[in-house]
This record gives sequence, C-alpha cells and structure tokens, in this order.
Amino acid sequence: MHEIDWHSIKVLEFPRVRELTANLTLSPYGRRRIETLSPLFDRPEVEKRLRQSAQMRDIIRFEEAPPLEQLDDISELIDKSRIEGFHLEPKALLAVKSFLEVAVALHQYGKAQERTEKFPEIAAITARLHPRRDIAVGIGKAIDPAGDILSSASPHLAKIRREIGDAETSVKQHLMRILGARRKHSGWQDDVITVRDGRFVIPVLSGEFRPEEGIVLDKSQSGATLYVEPASAIPINNRLRQLLQDERVEIDRILRELTARVGEAADDIAADLESYGELDAIHAKASFAIKIKAESPSISEEAGLHLVDARHPLLIHAAGSTDGVVPLSVSLDRDTQGVLITGPNTGGKTVALKTIGLLTVMAMAGMEIPADHRSRIGLFQKIYADIGDEQSLELSLSTFSSHIRNIIAALRDADRETLVLFDEIGAGTDPKEGVALAEVIILTLLERGCIMVATTHYGQLKSLPLENPGLLNASLEFDRENLKPTFKLKIGHPGASYAIDVARRLGLPDELADRAAALIGSEERSLDNLIGKLDRDLEYLAKEKRGLEERLAKAEARESESSAKMATLEQMEKDLVRQAAERLEEQLRDGRREIDAVIKELRDSQAKTAAVKDAKKKVEAQAEAVAALRKSTSPKRAADGRVLKKGERVWIEKFQTEGQVVEMIGNKKAKVAVGSAFMTVDTIDLTRLSPADEQDTRKGKPQKAGSVQASAAAGEFNPELMLRGMTVEEAIEKLDKFLDDALLAGVGQVYIVHGKGTGILRKNLTTYLKGHRAVDSIRIGDWNEGGHWVTIARLKT
Repeated sequence: MHEIDWHSIKVLEFPRVRELTANLTLSPYGRRRIETLSPLFDRPEVEKRLRQSAQMRDIIRFEEAPPLEQLDDISELIDKSRIEGFHLEPKALLAVKSFLEVAVALHQYGKAQERTEKFPEIAAITARLHPRRDIAVGIGKAIDPAGDILSSASPHLAKIRREIGDAETSVKQHLMRILGARRKHSGWQDDVITVRDGRFVIPVLSGEFRPEEGIVLDKSQSGATLYVEPASAIPINNRLRQLLQDERVEIDRILRELTARVGEAADDIAADLESYGELDAIHAKASFAIKIKAESPSISEEAGLHLVDARHPLLIHAAGSTDGVVPLSVSLDRDTQGVLITGPNTGGKTVALKTIGLLTVMAMAGMEIPADHRSRIGLFQKIYADIGDEQSLELSLSTFSSHIRNIIAALRDADRETLVLFDEIGAGTDPKEGVALAEVIILTLLERGCIMVATTHYGQLKSLPLENPGLLNASLEFDRENLKPTFKLKIGHPGASYAIDVARRLGLPDELADRAAALIGSEERSLDNLIGKLDRDLEYLAKEKRGLEERLAKAEARESESSAKMATLEQMEKDLVRQAAERLEEQLRDGRREIDAVIKELRDSQAKTAAVKDAKKKVEAQAEAVAALRKSTSPKRAADGRVLKKGERVWIEKFQTEGQVVEMIGNKKAKVAVGSAFMTVDTIDLTRLSPADEQDTRKGKPQKAGSVQASAAAGEFNPELMLRGMTVEEAIEKLDKFLDDALLAGVGQVYIVHGKGTGILRKNLTTYLKGHRAVDSIRIGDWNEGGHWVTIARLKT
C-alpha cells in the first residue's frame, strides 16, 4: 500500500525545494503543479517525468528557448465564457488572446522535426495544444492593446462612429456661433464649450440667464457661472446621445460575439491551460536542476538506493555552486540494508541523513537530483524520517517523547518497501536505556527488511554491524590536527565523537579536558583510540593510493604519447620509402624511353646483339631497385600454403601487381589474368590475397587492361601475347611493343594469340611479322600449341 508520511516529507525539507522551484514558474498553472508535487510510485511515470526534465534542461542550455511567457490565470474567464449571452470585458479578452498566442507559438515550436527527434517528451506535450489563431486574430482586430474597441471591429460600429464625429462637430459649431454672437463683459474669459452629463453646454453668468434660453445642467462652485444647454442645441445633443447609445449596443454585441467564440473553444483552451502548466512546471524543474547541477538517476522497482557524489540541494542553492558542498556516496539494497553513522557533533551526520532522504523523495517526485548520473533510486512505498528536536510545549511533549512517537509510527507500518531515517536514535533519555532501545529498534527494522539509515553518538552501537552483516558502520571524517570536520562520509568503519578534543579547541581549560578524558572508561578510550588510529591509517593509505594513481596516469600518458610518436615515425618512414620508389620509377620510365630510342637506333644501324643485351642489363638494375623498395611498402598478404584454385585473387611478387588465377598448369605454374592480358607465372611467385589485402592493393595505381608491364623491368618475360578482340591497329601497336620487350629479354620464340574469327587480324599480323627486322620466321601453332588461334614467331638472336 502506498503511504506518504507528510511529517517525514516536511522534516526532509522537500516543501522548501518545491517552494524554490515554484518561484521559477511563469504562470499560476505551473506553480500549482509544482506546489502539489509529491512522490510517485509508478516507475514509468517517474521515468517519464525525469526524461521531461532532462530534455527541457538540454533545451535551456543548448537550444532556442521555448516561447513560455508570464501569464495571468484565465481559468475563471474561460468558465464564464461558456455562459450563453454573457460577455467578457475587453481586458479579459486580451488576457485570453495573450494565452492563445503563446499556445500557437508553442505548438509551432514543437513541430520542428529536429526537436521532435531530440526532445520527444516535450514535443508530445506541444503536439497536444489546440492552436486557435483565428480567435486570437479576431480579438486583436476588435480590441487595441489599451482595451479600447477598434472601429474596425465591425462595419456598423465604424458607421456609427463616423456619425458621432459628424454630430459632435455640428453641435460644437452651433455652440461656437452662439458664443460668438453674445455680448462680451470686461474680464470674462470663460467662453469654453464643455460637456455635462454627456451633453455639450456653454457657460452663462448666473445674472444673465433666462429660462427660455435653455436648460441648466450644472453650475460652478461659486454659483456665479451656469452651464447651459441652449434650446437650439437640444435636438443635436439628443441625436448625439442616441448615437452614443447605439455605439454601446454595438460594442456589447461585438464582445458577446467574441466571448461566444471563446466559449465554443472553452474545452480546448482549458486543456491547453493544463498542457501549458505542465510545460511551465517542467521548465521550472529543469531550471532548478541547472542551478543545483542535477542529473537524472535511474529508477528501480526494487526498494533501495545507490547515490554517487550526492549533495544536498539546499546547500548548493545557498552557496550558489557545488564548490564547498562535500559529496557523499552510499549504496543500500537487500544485501546491505542499513548504515549506522557515527561521528562528532557538527560533523554533518544530520546533513548526510537529510541528503539521502531528500534526494530519494525528489527522484520519486520526478525531479532530477544533484548526484552523478550513475545514481539509482528505488521506489519506496513508505518513507519515515525522525530528524531534529521536535519537542512541543503546547502538546507537553519532551524531545524524547516526540522522537518515540515518530519511531513507533515507523515500527507500526515498516516493511521491505520502507525507507527509515532516524537521527540520533535513542537520544534524549538515560544513555543505557537509550542504547538498549536503539539496538532493539535497529534490529527489528533489519528483521522486517527495511532500508535504514541512522545516526548516533552511542559507542555501544558501533559493534552491531559486526554481528549483523546487513548493517554497515559509517562515519563523518574528522581532521584531528585542526580539530575540524571534513564532512566526508566514509563507509565501513565507525567514527569517534571527539567531544573533548573539540571542547579543548573551543577554549575548555586543559586541566578540565584532561580530567574529563580520565573519567571515560578504559574500554571506551581504547575504542576511540583504535578508531582514531584507523582513521589515520586510512588517510595515509588514501594519500598513497592517490599518489600511485597519479603516477600511473602519467605513465599511461607517456606510453600513449610514445606510441603515437612511434606510429608517426613509422608512417613517415613508409612515406619516404614510397617517395623514393616513385622517384626511381620515374627514372625508370625516363630510362625506358631512352632505351626505346636506342633500340630504334640499333635496328636502323643493325647493331650487334651484345650491345642490346648491355642496354638490357642497365634497365634491369634500375628495375630491381624499384622492386626492392616496392616490396617494403607493398600490402600485407595472406600466405596460408593452400593450393591455388581457379578464380582466386593473387599477388604477383616479381611484377608487384594483382591478378586472378585462370587455370593451374601442373603444380608449379599458373596462368594468371592481369587486366585483359594473360601470363604464365611460377606458383612460388604467387601469394593468395585476403579480402582486406584486395582492398589495400586496389588503393594503389590500377593495372591497365592488356598491359604486360615489368617484362624487361622485372627481369622476367612472358612470351605469350593476347590480342583477341582487338582492332588491327591496336594489335599491331601492342605487338610492336611486345617484340621490343622480347628483344631486350633475349627470348628466342614468342606466341601471339589472335583467335580464329574471320582471319583478318591473323592475316595483318602475319604481314607485319614477316616485315619485322627482329623476326626470323613465323608459323601456325601445332594442335597442342593453340592451332590456328596462335601464330608462333622465332626471333633473331
């Protein structure tokens, strides 16, 4: 059963948090929502409210602010607009107009696709709004910002006001003629047309007034001057009065019409007021969360809590920042049900207790809390807190009596879904009896499965955690050197009270302090001394740990820096090698062009074969240098030792290029396709490529189709040339280059694959070969050499 103990909510200071948050609202609708905030017990609803606050917090910090404005409460006006025949006053309609304009702006604001995706909870609320721009525009056309009805409100009103203007002009002109025609008296200065009782009048000296001249509507305080409506002006004034009455009737009609339009949309507007209040409340919660540096904790169905770096929100608010507010971390669940906090007075025990309770209540109410986002809050069905001195003279209750009444209420209803917070449990009575009561109460709450936090000064209670695994000791750290509390919560060991030390520091004579210390039992002195030693040892270990962590962090940083530098150097080395290889390749291309020129010269001069071979050796020397550099920067390849298969991609080491196996020739050779060219290669020079290697090699320069590069350049030559499918001109160009390479390689016989087709390509190639100086003879291939598909040329050596 869900049960809120409002006394506990009050002592945890949740009402003060609500008050501070309510002060950040912009409307009475949002304020009412904040003022009624209370813990919820439905996990999806709590999580939704936390998401709303977190999303609004991000909007405030990083996005365009939502168009929320300060608004008056128009709820009553909306209810009145439902009454048939009733009309709202112009100022009231302007208030309705202001809200409708804000609702339109909010609806438009939430429709932006980016906001819909990034802030779905906020967009869902703005999507519920009913934008009634038409009503707002109608009110704006009829009423000006000062609350006056505009002539443009209706054509009839505009006509009436024109006639009123004409009538006023007419009566003023008539009265001015009367004033101009009468005799002036010495010193008379009061010839001014005025209005009395809605009618235009002129001043007349009382001694000169004659009843037949008109009607007296007023007189001056002295009685010397009468304000008279001349008889001749009465018809004109009557006409003007009638027009003014017509104006009021038309204005009433306009206001009733505008009010009726509001009344027709009253249900939608009332719903929009609720949605606006929800947005305003979320905005206020998010603004408060920003002030106290709050985050959204995770929510658990199971009772328990896990707070990481939690701070008291009211301390942050008072300080203006988190600086100086010491965080605490604590975890309570089924394995660790309770914490018993001990320590000196003014050490922060009560603040720690309130922090745990208040943050739990805030999270259950859907408010973000000043703690790390890793924090987790369970949904408690009941929360009981007994904190502070609550003695009451009016009710004749002592401090002890008031504490016991609260404790009894908690004991009556406490179960596994209950959070219990007791400050100075068992205090206010005889210490021996107080200790006994405190021990019984703590053990009973543990037996019932409650989650519990209690503070105490009783040293006898510090041994309870040794006998009850579900209970932990905790203490607030105390700086013994300066005799000041540090407010740091330490879980796992008890704390001492340090009362005599603090009293000595505050001025108690040493003699009295020493006598007090001597009166403490030896066992208690030993326990306090042990706790003090433990505190000092833990502080020393903590410092050592921090030092080791700092040194480890520096070492890791240096290692990371060294690794980065090494990777940079390795990359620089590879880049330099590549650049060198590219320069050598450029040199090789230049040398190749020179050798082509030499070959042409040798052909023309019928040079000896020895000269040709000498030129070949020079090129091969450069090619080997390039190949060595290329090998150092070539992609890594998979070499698993398996037999190559048809269709596999391979790396041809001697040519430094990629190809595809067409067929295996025995176990030691393979026919490989490189682009549209084919070559026979020893399998020892082939390496199977992995998929990653194929991608790496493709990042290099692509191999051109039909290329048979690296024949002379790599020191090896493929005597087979594939010319199938080419035109005669293309084939002769390839063949000419091929014969030059064969000449340099010292090959005695080459195979030209031209296919059968119509025979035109073979016929033209045969004619070309017969006229080539390097060709000794030609023949058609035998049946085992390709037959009529291949022409075999023997070269001169």
